[in-house]
Amino acid sequence: MKTINSITEEMISNKKVSPRKIKNIILIKKFIDRMAGRKFIPDSEINKIEAKYGVKPAIQTWGDYFQIEIVRDHVSKSDFEFEKIIQTVSFDIISSILIFSGKDEKFFEFVKERNIEISLKDPAKLNSEDEENIHLGILLNYYQEMGLSMDHMTNEDFSYFESFALRKAVS
Repeated sequence: MKTINSITEEMISNKKVSPRKIKNIILIKKFIDRMAGRKFIPDSEINKIEAKYGVKPAIQTWGDYFQIEIVRDHVSKSDFEFEKIIQTVSFDIISSILIFSGKDEKFFEFVKERNIEISLKDPAKLNSEDEENIHLGILLNYYQEMGLSMDHMTNEDFSYFESFALRKAVS
């Protein structure tokens, strides 16, 4: 598996990216690809694209997608801020698994309906509960789209989650 996506490689070569950021984008890609139960683009679609255009798409896995998005949106941040973003994404993926594993479709529908209701509100009038529900909707989307599962979790993931949650609670 390639640890740095070709699009990310281009962004790295066009900007000065520190070794610490490069280490973190490799880690997030490996983590996301391990956690995702499906690819960003299914293999059958990748094969069709390659047959039609003679080349595979640059973004194939969820790790590719997240790596590119994070670098594109946050490469200008300090190494410390960049690392916090990587850690937060990892925490959100684990949170998604812990929140939605074992839940039934009624819970999923409730979260989706609540997000539709919130989307109809004036953004200036959103309260903290609305913001939390929006975030829950994002986590549900990760869970369903990426095919997240408790089966992909390791003891290290649980430990990371607990230590990150504790750090957030203390700060």
